[in-house]
Amino acid sequence: MVLSIPLAQVPIVSPNMGVHSRSMTKTIAPLDTYLCADCGLIQLVHVVDPSLIYQKYLYRTSVSAGLSRHFRDLCDRAIGRLALKPGSFVVEFGSNDGTLLAHFKDTGMKVQGVDPAEEIAKEATAAGIQTQAAFFDETTASMIVAEHGPASLVLSNNVMANIDDLSPVLRAIKLLMAQDGAYIFETQYALDVFEGTLLDVIYHEHISCFSVQPVVEAFKRFDLEVFDAERIATKGGSIRFWVQHKNGPHPVSQRVGELIALENETGLYDLVYHQHFGEKIAAIKSAIHGHVANVKKAGGRIAGWGTSVGCAALIHQFELENKIDFLFDDIPFKDHLEGPGYSLPVMTGSSVMKENPALIIVLAWRYAHMIIPKHQNYADGGGRFLIPLPDISTQP
Repeated sequence: MVLSIPLAQVPIVSPNMGVHSRSMTKTIAPLDTYLCADCGLIQLVHVVDPSLIYQKYLYRTSVSAGLSRHFRDLCDRAIGRLALKPGSFVVEFGSNDGTLLAHFKDTGMKVQGVDPAEEIAKEATAAGIQTQAAFFDETTASMIVAEHGPASLVLSNNVMANIDDLSPVLRAIKLLMAQDGAYIFETQYALDVFEGTLLDVIYHEHISCFSVQPVVEAFKRFDLEVFDAERIATKGGSIRFWVQHKNGPHPVSQRVGELIALENETGLYDLVYHQHFGEKIAAIKSAIHGHVANVKKAGGRIAGWGTSVGCAALIHQFELENKIDFLFDDIPFKDHLEGPGYSLPVMTGSSVMKENPALIIVLAWRYAHMIIPKHQNYADGGGRFLIPLPDISTQP
């Protein structure tokens, strides 16, 4: 049984997808989130064909500020806790450009990546991180085991939430992971998403929004055991799961039970809690439109900052398609962001003073503390920044 929590509809063609057809951008995917009344999983039920999204993927892990350093810390944590040694075999699916695996390789380990993005897989392989261009499933796992043997560590980061049917993936993990091995995955944490109003992580690529209770129950079905769950700061609030075979060598941390208790105490599995979230989003949207109306009334132009898929989702969630005149991004993937009925020019951040909009809506709001100080001259000249999340604010 699922309970619906209505949100917006967004185009299924995002900045991360290598599809440029204007006809395709007219296709939209509802972003209504659903709460499973049985296990508590929060999910989308309108699923976009993954081959459309990932085989021509544009995003590279290495462009995300601070992510390589975070992966270095993850590597160190895994080596220390799992007693990995030079020569240990490490596999990551959804490995993208190999940023994480490169850290393990640097310590002398044997690594293998799996990623469906064909060009990115080629680039990673050319850079020394052997990467198979494929979706991760039992066939892929069997081929890897046949060639290299079982993996001491299996990894995936910000991948599991993007997969519709997880059963084949969990079977593949069980097949690939050594009996004393571990599987570590990081994903957005549902409690942080809703408590911190992380609206920009709810879009068509993220089919599930994980919390500890449903993950523990799902893995049990495959004789896999969550032995720890750590809250981490990435992407505004994520969680790192540590998994082993049932009755594996690691004791189950008390954090697992504590987080399940916290989720229930907070109301994460109650529909009313999610209805309040929807009401908060509606209030933020109304406030943004008020600022926009004042700027337009005075004849000013409005820019957005950010062209990632999350930024594109916010444009639609807040219905800004016909209110923003253009976009800025320090590392743009395209020169235009296309969507239903609009085509927004994309410029680099160095153009702020030249374009001099009256208001910049920082869609990439997590990086506002890095973006705004670089453009003090713009602010000194009367320009304003609007940060929409987690609560709307303006600077100066």
